[in-house]
Amino acid sequence: MQTILLVEDASFFEKAALKKLTEIGEHQVLVARDYAEAKDILASNAQRPDLALVDLTLPDAPDGEIVDLCIGHDIPTVVFTSRFEPRLRAAMRQKGVLDYVVKDSPSSLEYLGELVQRLGRNPSIGVLVIDDASVERAILAETLSRHRYKVYQARSSHEGLDLLANNLDIKLVLVDYFMPDEDGFAFLKTVRRKYGREKLAVLGMSGLEDTENRIRFLKYGASDFLQKSCPPEELLLRISQNLDVIDRFATLSDRSLRDTLTGLYNRRYLFGEGVRRCEVAAQQQQPVWLALIDVDEFKSINDSRGHGAGDEALLLLASELNRLTVENGFAVRIGGDEFCAVVGSSSEAEARGLIERFRVQLQNRDVIRDDQNFRITVSIGLARVHGSDVSEALRIADTYLYSAKSAGRNRLVAS
Repeated sequence: MQTILLVEDASFFEKAALKKLTEIGEHQVLVARDYAEAKDILASNAQRPDLALVDLTLPDAPDGEIVDLCIGHDIPTVVFTSRFEPRLRAAMRQKGVLDYVVKDSPSSLEYLGELVQRLGRNPSIGVLVIDDASVERAILAETLSRHRYKVYQARSSHEGLDLLANNLDIKLVLVDYFMPDEDGFAFLKTVRRKYGREKLAVLGMSGLEDTENRIRFLKYGASDFLQKSCPPEELLLRISQNLDVIDRFATLSDRSLRDTLTGLYNRRYLFGEGVRRCEVAAQQQQPVWLALIDVDEFKSINDSRGHGAGDEALLLLASELNRLTVENGFAVRIGGDEFCAVVGSSSEAEARGLIERFRVQLQNRDVIRDDQNFRITVSIGLARVHGSDVSEALRIADTYLYSAKSAGRNRLVAS
């Protein structure tokens, strides 16, 4: 959760900004209505703000002194003002403000909300700058770092490809056309054979006004193209817009891999990304175990208490599975009342202990439906995942699950 310092003397805009911040997520907002209040908040050292949103003209600081105060405390700062003046905006940029927002329409608040959301996400997003010109590369890196991106730098396409392969958090690449080992086009063609547009945005750059370069970059799979001489605002807006596209792809992809009722992963995830995760664990010599879980006498719950009660039971089970797997694994609803948990554990004994604690905790939790409480139990089969062979682990776990049910249910069976 971000802590935001909001400095605004206009009551209407203060309320509108607070409403927007509430809409976009959880934030702790410290409100000051003039320079003196802001100074007192920053001097208290109770909690250092992660971001400052400040009105440029305040009753006791009419000439933008609030910007110097916030930047002096090393707080990333966004300015909003009722007037647009290019010279003033340039001066604010020189001081190091993140952005300059004009309060001239409702869209300004929308933009401000999107900006705050983006700044909150940026520290986890890697941006790779590939340019053999060290000065230009450093300027780009400084601009991106100011907006909290995790910046990687490369002097050549070969260095860039190595960084891409070893840093999975890189979501966007800025690549120059002219480079010493191979040009940006060759780099782009290589990248697009491995990374689709939905996973990685590539923005071509050039210091020349060359329409042909722009067209070729886009035809070879670039997400965008810009001149090196473009203003920082244009650079950052284009980066933000391209990352928004990737975010939307990720959201849609995640939804397709989730069970609609419980929010757990589904079979498609298990046999896709789940297999890949098991393979990576095997390469790192980290043992992985698969627990196949079935709710005992689930049909009788639906028949006697109704399908709504059955859904509540599944939601409780999903919640406990999330707690089990949140640190080292993942949970899947295979279908109906059948689930599985994939967990990393150094030994079978340790894995059994984890799954057994889950089973006991679940049987002691109440399912609440229409002011009536009831409890559920589960039968579990546990098997080791060898390499990435999830199918075989499921088959073995299923035989153990059958044994658990035959032995009286509400128990765990493993090898």
